[in-house]
Amino acid sequence: MDAIVTAEKAIHSAEVTIIEALGYAAGSDVPVSTKVYSTVGTGSFTGSPRAGESAALVRWSTAAKSTKNHPIYCFNYYHHVWADTSVNADKVSPGQKTAMGTYATSWITGFSDGGAVTAKRSTPQGAVAIGSLAEEYVTHRDFPYTTSV
Repeated sequence: MDAIVTAEKAIHSAEVTIIEALGYAAGSDVPVSTKVYSTVGTGSFTGSPRAGESAALVRWSTAAKSTKNHPIYCFNYYHHVWADTSVNADKVSPGQKTAMGTYATSWITGFSDGGAVTAKRSTPQGAVAIGSLAEEYVTHRDFPYTTSV
């Protein structure tokens, strides 16, 4: 969890504090591990923070398919997103988007505990992420997901 929190703090500005990490085994609704943190974000982004339910979205693809043969994705929404107000207030700040892309790729390669465990982004059923995309536009958490464009 320490390696994950260290990587994630780069996608947040100093106004964000990571306070807890939870780890789940595939198919379980009960955390198998938990740890408390007080880690402040280290990102410095141009533009201005968006308020309220505004969020940046990172999407991971998997090789899994639904029963209707549709691709299955993993999603993470990150609030306190910075908007690129100099060009388009609907776009995520380029620095934050780049940091989120780097962080998303780290989940595909995995975070090692230095021993037998390598944490990778996966669905609750265990389908492992094989690709990622940090969305360009500021969105909000809404289901089903539709693009902000």
